[in-house]
Amino acid sequence: THLMHAVGNKMLQSNPNAKILYVTSEKFTNDYIASISHKKIDEFKKQYRNVDMLLIDDIQFIAGKEQTQEEFFHTFNELRDKGKQIILTADRLPKDIPAIEQRLVSRFEWGMVADVGAPTLETRIAILQTKLQKKGVEIPKEVIDYVAEMLLITSVN
Repeated sequence: THLMHAVGNKMLQSNPNAKILYVTSEKFTNDYIASISHKKIDEFKKQYRNVDMLLIDDIQFIAGKEQTQEEFFHTFNELRDKGKQIILTADRLPKDIPAIEQRLVSRFEWGMVADVGAPTLETRIAILQTKLQKKGVEIPKEVIDYVAEMLLITSVN
Protein backbone atom coordinates (compact mmCIF):
# COMPACT_ATOMS: atom_id res chain seq x y z
CA THR A 1 0.00 0.00 0.00
CA HIS A 2 2.79 2.43 0.89
CA LEU A 3 4.68 1.62 -2.31
CA MET A 4 1.51 2.12 -4.32
CA HIS A 5 0.99 5.55 -2.78
CA ALA A 6 4.63 6.41 -3.47
CA VAL A 7 4.18 5.54 -7.15
CA GLY A 8 1.04 7.68 -7.33
CA ASN A 9 2.83 10.58 -5.64
CA LYS A 10 5.79 10.25 -8.02
CA MET A 11 3.42 10.35 -10.99
CA LEU A 12 1.89 13.57 -9.62
CA GLN A 13 5.36 15.09 -9.18
CA SER A 14 6.21 14.43 -12.82
CA ASN A 15 2.71 15.27 -14.09
CA PRO A 16 0.69 17.46 -11.69
CA ASN A 17 -2.34 17.26 -14.02
CA ALA A 18 -2.44 13.46 -13.96
CA LYS A 19 -5.74 11.93 -12.94
CA ILE A 20 -4.96 9.28 -10.35
CA LEU A 21 -7.56 7.18 -8.61
CA TYR A 22 -6.68 5.10 -5.55
CA VAL A 23 -9.33 2.77 -4.12
CA THR A 24 -9.57 -0.48 -2.25
CA SER A 25 -11.19 -3.40 -4.03
CA GLU A 26 -14.00 -3.07 -1.50
CA LYS A 27 -14.66 0.51 -2.61
CA PHE A 28 -14.51 -0.53 -6.27
CA THR A 29 -17.06 -3.27 -5.53
CA ASN A 30 -19.30 -0.98 -3.46
CA ASP A 31 -19.17 1.77 -6.10
CA TYR A 32 -20.06 -0.77 -8.78
CA ILE A 33 -23.00 -2.16 -6.80
CA ALA A 34 -24.24 1.37 -6.01
CA SER A 35 -24.00 2.34 -9.68
CA ILE A 36 -26.19 -0.61 -10.62
CA SER A 37 -28.69 0.10 -7.81
CA HIS A 38 -28.99 3.77 -8.77
CA LYS A 39 -28.83 3.13 -12.53
CA LYS A 40 -25.61 5.17 -12.81
CA ILE A 41 -23.31 2.63 -14.46
CA ASP A 42 -22.15 5.21 -17.02
CA GLU A 43 -20.98 7.49 -14.19
CA PHE A 44 -19.12 4.55 -12.65
CA LYS A 45 -17.39 3.78 -15.95
CA LYS A 46 -16.50 7.45 -16.43
CA GLN A 47 -15.00 7.63 -12.94
CA TYR A 48 -12.89 4.49 -13.27
CA ARG A 49 -12.00 4.54 -16.96
CA ASN A 50 -11.03 8.17 -17.44
CA VAL A 51 -7.89 8.18 -15.32
CA ASP A 52 -4.20 8.16 -16.10
CA MET A 53 -3.46 5.76 -13.26
CA LEU A 54 -5.77 3.39 -11.41
CA LEU A 55 -4.49 1.98 -8.13
CA ILE A 56 -6.53 -0.77 -6.48
CA ASP A 57 -5.48 -2.15 -3.13
CA ASP A 58 -6.25 -5.73 -2.02
CA ILE A 59 -7.56 -6.92 -5.39
CA GLN A 60 -7.89 -10.44 -3.95
CA PHE A 61 -11.20 -9.37 -2.38
CA ILE A 62 -12.97 -9.34 -5.76
CA ALA A 63 -12.50 -13.12 -5.85
CA GLY A 64 -15.86 -14.88 -6.01
CA LYS A 65 -17.67 -11.68 -7.05
CA GLU A 66 -18.49 -12.54 -10.65
CA GLN A 67 -20.11 -9.25 -11.74
CA THR A 68 -17.39 -7.18 -10.09
CA GLN A 69 -14.74 -9.27 -11.82
CA GLU A 70 -16.55 -8.81 -15.13
CA GLU A 71 -16.66 -5.04 -14.71
CA PHE A 72 -13.03 -4.90 -13.58
CA PHE A 73 -12.03 -6.99 -16.63
CA HIS A 74 -13.57 -4.41 -18.97
CA THR A 75 -12.15 -1.49 -16.99
CA PHE A 76 -8.70 -3.08 -17.09
CA ASN A 77 -8.92 -3.64 -20.86
CA GLU A 78 -10.08 -0.12 -21.61
CA LEU A 79 -7.34 1.46 -19.51
CA ARG A 80 -4.71 -0.79 -21.03
CA ASP A 81 -5.93 -0.01 -24.55
CA LYS A 82 -5.57 3.71 -23.75
CA GLY A 83 -2.00 3.14 -22.50
CA LYS A 84 -2.88 4.02 -18.91
CA GLN A 85 -1.22 2.65 -15.78
CA ILE A 86 -2.89 0.06 -13.54
CA ILE A 87 -1.34 -0.90 -10.21
CA LEU A 88 -2.82 -3.61 -8.03
CA THR A 89 -1.85 -5.04 -4.68
CA ALA A 90 -2.80 -8.39 -3.24
CA ASP A 91 -1.76 -10.53 -0.33
CA ARG A 92 -0.63 -13.31 -2.69
CA LEU A 93 0.48 -13.87 -6.27
CA PRO A 94 -2.26 -13.65 -8.94
CA LYS A 95 -2.22 -17.39 -9.67
CA ASP A 96 -2.71 -18.11 -5.96
CA ILE A 97 -5.89 -16.06 -5.56
CA PRO A 98 -8.77 -18.53 -5.28
CA ALA A 99 -12.11 -17.94 -7.05
CA ILE A 100 -10.74 -15.36 -9.48
CA GLU A 101 -11.36 -15.71 -13.20
CA GLN A 102 -8.43 -17.08 -15.18
CA ARG A 103 -8.68 -14.25 -17.70
CA LEU A 104 -8.04 -11.79 -14.86
CA VAL A 105 -5.10 -13.83 -13.60
CA SER A 106 -3.58 -13.70 -17.08
CA ARG A 107 -4.14 -9.91 -17.27
CA PHE A 108 -2.53 -9.45 -13.86
CA GLU A 109 0.50 -11.44 -15.00
CA TRP A 110 0.97 -9.34 -18.16
CA GLY A 111 2.68 -6.68 -16.12
CA MET A 112 5.37 -6.81 -13.54
CA VAL A 113 4.54 -9.03 -10.60
CA ALA A 114 6.64 -8.42 -7.50
CA ASP A 115 6.43 -10.41 -4.30
CA VAL A 116 7.26 -7.80 -1.66
CA GLY A 117 7.98 -9.42 1.66
CA ALA A 118 8.93 -7.92 4.98
CA PRO A 119 12.47 -6.52 5.04
CA THR A 120 15.18 -8.52 6.75
CA LEU A 121 16.55 -7.48 10.12
CA GLU A 122 19.63 -6.03 8.43
CA THR A 123 17.49 -4.01 6.02
CA ARG A 124 15.34 -2.64 8.87
CA ILE A 125 18.49 -1.61 10.76
CA ALA A 126 19.87 0.11 7.64
CA ILE A 127 16.57 1.95 7.08
CA LEU A 128 16.48 3.16 10.68
CA GLN A 129 20.13 4.27 10.54
CA THR A 130 19.54 6.18 7.28
CA LYS A 131 16.46 7.95 8.65
CA LEU A 132 18.24 8.89 11.87
CA GLN A 133 21.28 10.12 9.96
CA LYS A 134 19.12 12.31 7.69
CA LYS A 135 17.49 13.86 10.76
CA GLY A 136 20.84 14.29 12.51
CA VAL A 137 19.76 12.12 15.44
CA GLU A 138 22.17 9.82 17.24
CA ILE A 139 20.84 6.77 19.05
CA PRO A 140 22.92 3.92 20.49
CA LYS A 141 23.25 0.88 18.21
CA GLU A 142 21.60 -1.33 20.85
CA VAL A 143 18.45 0.81 20.70
CA ILE A 144 18.38 0.71 16.89
CA ASP A 145 18.81 -3.07 16.98
CA TYR A 146 16.01 -3.39 19.55
CA VAL A 147 13.62 -1.23 17.50
CA ALA A 148 14.44 -3.23 14.34
CA GLU A 149 13.73 -6.47 16.21
CA MET A 150 10.41 -5.10 17.48
CA LEU A 151 9.46 -4.11 13.93
CA LEU A 152 9.98 -7.72 12.90
CA ILE A 153 7.81 -9.02 15.72
CA THR A 154 5.11 -6.44 14.95
CA SER A 155 5.09 -7.21 11.19
CA VAL A 156 4.84 -10.96 11.82
CA ASN A 157 1.93 -10.66 14.27
